[in-house]
Amino acid sequence: MSDNTGLESRTVEAIRHYREALALVEKLEREDACAHRALTRTLLDLERALRDEAPPHLNDSLFEIGCAAVSRSDETWADLVEATSRLESARLTVALLERQLGYIPEVSMGADHEETD
Repeated sequence: MSDNTGLESRTVEAIRHYREALALVEKLEREDACAHRALTRTLLDLERALRDEAPPHLNDSLFEIGCAAVSRSDETWADLVEATSRLESARLTVALLERQLGYIPEVSMGADHEETD
């Protein structure tokens, strides 16, 4: 019985870790979508400015804004890739522990939600 208790504790901890990883991936997906929208708007503004032969200082400003948007999008994407990898690892851990234990123990949602806010 004590073997199952230890295994169940490890499984509960793995589930909490999975939930944290999932919350991070969801947050980063929202940030990535926001960064992508900003990048798309900036590129459209730059295209309009170039087509309408806007003054060079405006083009330079839009180019700088575009570079910042690309950089933000790249950083967010890299963070999302890393977080997704951690999520997959956590999922595999939970699956392995569930197989060993034979069931998934109940884990309260209360404490997890307070920590992720």
